[in-house]
Amino acid sequence: MVTQLAQEIDDEQGDGPVSVALLAVAGEPVPASMSQALAREVLDVAGTRAVSKTPSVPPAADVVIAWVPARHAADALAALVRWAATAAEPVGLIGCTPSGDRADAEEALAAGFDDFVGGELSVRELAARVRALSRRLHMSANQLDEGPRFGSIVLDRARHQLWIGGRRVTLTRTELAVMQALVAAQGRAISRAEILDAAWGDDSFEVGERAVDNVVMRLRRKLDDRDAIITVRGVGFRLAER
Repeated sequence: MVTQLAQEIDDEQGDGPVSVALLAVAGEPVPASMSQALAREVLDVAGTRAVSKTPSVPPAADVVIAWVPARHAADALAALVRWAATAAEPVGLIGCTPSGDRADAEEALAAGFDDFVGGELSVRELAARVRALSRRLHMSANQLDEGPRFGSIVLDRARHQLWIGGRRVTLTRTELAVMQALVAAQGRAISRAEILDAAWGDDSFEVGERAVDNVVMRLRRKLDDRDAIITVRGVGFRLAER
C-alpha cells in the first residue's frame, strides 16, 4: 500500500520516480542492499559512490543521500553542501549517520543540509524523507512569480539563485530560504527565531540559532559584501539598503 501511494505521488509530480544518488563519504559505508531496498520503495537509484573528499563532478540526481561519519568536520559538511549547489538544477541533500545523534544533526543542518537522519535507519522513513524533500524542491521550481527583490537584490526561487548588481549567485535551499525571509522583511530587522522558522520550518527544533549565524556568514561570503547583511544587536539581522 505504501509503495503504491509513493508511485501515485511520483506520478502526480509528472517526472516519474525520484532519482537518488548514494554517497559514502570518508569511509562511512552505505548499508548493504540499501540500493535495492530504496528501489523497492519506488525510488530510481542512480548508483552508489565512495569518496574520500568532496566530489568534483556535480550531482546528477534529484536527491543525494550522503553517509557521513559521526562528528564529521563542519567544513567538510559545508563543502558537500556547496558541491550539491553546483548542479544545474536544485538538488536535495540528505545526510545519514547511523552512529550519530542530535549533535551530528545540528552540525549537518547548520552546514546547509536539507535533512538529516541519525541513529537507527529505517529504509521506509528514509524513502519518505526523500520524497518529501523532492516535493518541496518540485514545488519551489514551479513557483511562478516576478522575483522578490529588495534594493539591488533579486531572488530567482525557481533556480535557487539571486542577482545582485548584475552578478548571479547560486544558493542552497537553506540559504535561499534565509534570503527570502530577509527580502520579505524589506530592510526591517528580523530575529533569529523568525529566520529559523522561515528556513527550517518543522525541523527548526533540531537546530539552534547558531545555524542562522552560519548561513548568514556563508551568504556574506557569497555576496562578496560583509555589509550586505547587517547584524542588529539584540534583535537579529536585516538587509542593508542599497
